[in-house]
Amino acid sequence: MKKLRGVITPLSTPMDEKERVDYDSLEELCSFLIEKGINGLYPNGTTGEVIYLSIEERKKILEHTLKAAAGRAAVFSMVGAAATRETIELAQHAQAAGADGIGVVTPYYMKLSQEELFRHFKRVAESVDRDYPVYLYAIPQMAVNDISVELAERIADACPNVAGIKYSYPDMPRMLQLQEIRQGTFSVLTGPDDLFYALLACGGDGTISGNSNVIPEHYAAIYKAFQLGDRKKADMLQRRTSQLNGILSSARSLARYKAALVHRKVIRCAALRAPLAPISAEEAQELYQALEEMDYTNPQ
Repeated sequence: MKKLRGVITPLSTPMDEKERVDYDSLEELCSFLIEKGINGLYPNGTTGEVIYLSIEERKKILEHTLKAAAGRAAVFSMVGAAATRETIELAQHAQAAGADGIGVVTPYYMKLSQEELFRHFKRVAESVDRDYPVYLYAIPQMAVNDISVELAERIADACPNVAGIKYSYPDMPRMLQLQEIRQGTFSVLTGPDDLFYALLACGGDGTISGNSNVIPEHYAAIYKAFQLGDRKKADMLQRRTSQLNGILSSARSLARYKAALVHRKVIRCAALRAPLAPISAEEAQELYQALEEMDYTNPQ
């Protein structure tokens, strides 16, 4: 069963001035990221403004991502939705479209019991082939619901195709505990990408990093140094990358990613879907200046 490893980018969703998805820019973003050395693409995630996308848009975004990737990088689509039946519809579409696997965020808005969450994930995992990889996804600070170690273990025991979890709250002890599921074979990726190297050093598999949309070279360099056994260099690169993250991930990070991608000439427009709004021209100029002062396209 395929697992995610290294640097996985939760794709920003490019849009035009009328808030329509710009599929051409999406494909260009995918190619840019692959050429810069990332290991996988993760469309329709939080960074991609997923809660403001329709089911049909999410399907089409995945299809264009697969077209652009053309087998050059793993593609796992985030299929989680508020309702179980919509999640299943997206999961089955992802498998039929040829995605390598799926991520499933906890249902959001309503606070659910552990039993309700268990039944949800079990139904989704059983809606696809028994060997089709499913990653749990917890981001409790935004989705309300969390995945405890005990719940993750129960789901993994019941669903052989649940390969691992993306954990997006900065709780390193929990990530280490999650790694012990299935006698240490459960795949764990960090959402807080400042913990990328730390998790790798502790046996984790990688990061699903929003910041890697803009500075993929830096994340690829950390992973390469780690794979070569150069822990000192990997630590140094992580420290520098974390400084850049501080510039990119301050308030309104999704808008800042798009402004920076326009600056890098990867996408055409910095529009987001309302109620989200772009940063101002003044804020954008301050962002560009801060990035340029750090020579942000050079990971060394």
